[in-house]
Amino acid sequence: MKKVILGALCLICTSTLLISCNNNSDIANVTITKVKMSNSISDNTYTANVESGDKISIIPSAAGKIQTINVDVGQSVKKGDTLFTIDNTELTYKVNQAQANYDAANIAYDKTAGGSAKQAQNDAATALEKAKNELKDAQNQYQNNTAIASAQTAYNDAKANYDRTNTLYQAAAATKVDLDTAKSKLDTASAALDIAKATAETRLNNAKTSFAAASQNASITSSVLNPDNIAAAKAQVDSAKAALDIANHQLENATVTAPIDGKISAKNISVGELAPTQTPSLVLENEAALNVLIKVTETNINSIAVGMAAKISVPSTGISYDGAITTISPSADQKTGMFDVKINITNPDDKIKIGMVTNISLVDSKSDNSLLVPNESVINEDGSSYIYVINGDKLTKRAVTLGQAKNQYIEVKDGVSADDQVVVEGSSNMKDNGKFNIVKSN
Repeated sequence: MKKVILGALCLICTSTLLISCNNNSDIANVTITKVKMSNSISDNTYTANVESGDKISIIPSAAGKIQTINVDVGQSVKKGDTLFTIDNTELTYKVNQAQANYDAANIAYDKTAGGSAKQAQNDAATALEKAKNELKDAQNQYQNNTAIASAQTAYNDAKANYDRTNTLYQAAAATKVDLDTAKSKLDTASAALDIAKATAETRLNNAKTSFAAASQNASITSSVLNPDNIAAAKAQVDSAKAALDIANHQLENATVTAPIDGKISAKNISVGELAPTQTPSLVLENEAALNVLIKVTETNINSIAVGMAAKISVPSTGISYDGAITTISPSADQKTGMFDVKINITNPDDKIKIGMVTNISLVDSKSDNSLLVPNESVINEDGSSYIYVINGDKLTKRAVTLGQAKNQYIEVKDGVSADDQVVVEGSSNMKDNGKFNIVKSN
């Protein structure tokens, strides 16, 4: 009897164990996540510094010494404000000379066109003689120029002092500071000598120009009065007028003004220095037009377009701004493989500054908070797409209509709602209306 009871108990336990095992095999272990709502075109957040959308390097077209500087770094200016001036002594002289040449050309034209050729010849001869004497005086002054002589003497003294100091330095009888001081004085004397020579040469060249103009005028007035001569005299007036316009323009350029409203971000000049003609004297940046430049991978570049909206946040201030894509580079950088995308900040205020660090997310303004699910949650069967959704204590297999892929996510146009929880990863025994066990929730 005991053996019969024991056998029956063993049979019951075995059956229970088999039933339990069969029940467990029907339960799918799953990882789930909630449907995501977003109108961002990607999950990427870009980091970039604020830049000026209008950055201008100020390089003067007039040559000469800096006479005055009216601005400093960080100062705001208005369009037309004077930034700095260049010594215009020589430029003023050139304007006066060009004006004299223009007046002379007009006189010559009037005499030629009026028929008083003889008087014009006499006047031209007088002017030529005067120009000849002025040229001779200029040549004599150039040969006996006291400014050059003084500058040459100063240079010779500085050169001798430098050579002497260098010899002492080589013999350890002078310090490096002594040598550098001597070299600085030599450089200053050399620059002063160059300027003195240039000034004298300019005056001599102007006298030569005046003499050449007077010679040409005399040649014209001595010829027979005819329409061709009148036309030639008119051409001389036009040429002199053009030269006068150029001289006036150069004089105007000695006063450097701001081309736009903005703020000075760099200053590379000092009073008394020669104005650089190759590098910027100042850098002016427009604070009203601000940009950020982001680097976009080839994976994402085709998901964006000019005009697309962006959100720009400044961590240091906690303020966010609107933006819009203005340009997209047509080719990737050869070194990084990234595409440059420029975004204009459309509503800047006085709290956002050039150089600030920002975080940028791109927004698809054409879509209203799309429903997104991870790519791994989509099951493709027989040309259709399905997603397993948590429905109470069961799994529901739903057919879905997919939209645009967005990095690790894909848009679902139909088949799920914003409150749904979907299976991202599950065991092979998942089935419609099947049981499940959540092993992880993202």
